[in-house]
Amino acid sequence: MDFIMTDVLSGELVPVILGMSAEANETAHRMYRKYGVISHVFCDKIPLPMRLSLCMKFHVIRHSAANERLMLRALIDYAEQLGNAEVILYLIPCTERYANMIWQNRDRLERCFVIADKPEMERVWFGEDPDPIKEERHGQL
Repeated sequence: MDFIMTDVLSGELVPVILGMSAEANETAHRMYRKYGVISHVFCDKIPLPMRLSLCMKFHVIRHSAANERLMLRALIDYAEQLGNAEVILYLIPCTERYANMIWQNRDRLERCFVIADKPEMERVWFGEDPDPIKEERHGQL
């Protein structure tokens, strides 16, 4: 396998997480524990406690909260930098704002990324364990 950008291996899954939230933090840790991969987190700023995380690489896009075009351009540039690296860029929005941005720009982003849909986002954020309350309600229907 070839190293790309010193932290991405050719042929691997690359989680690309949008936004810094509790879901983003948990998702990055879960991806590292389960698959041994580092998540690339695109966000406005890095909260102090998370700066030392070894399972996340941060790509800070200043003012992206006010200008979604900056974030969109950063994502596309990142995908283009990897070029023909044979990686799977798995895009996971971790805030409602970024989920909406992805759905509005889906045509452009699907050329470069595999995009998590709503049920997949929830599964990735919260794990694969079924919600016992939902299971109980489903059994009663």
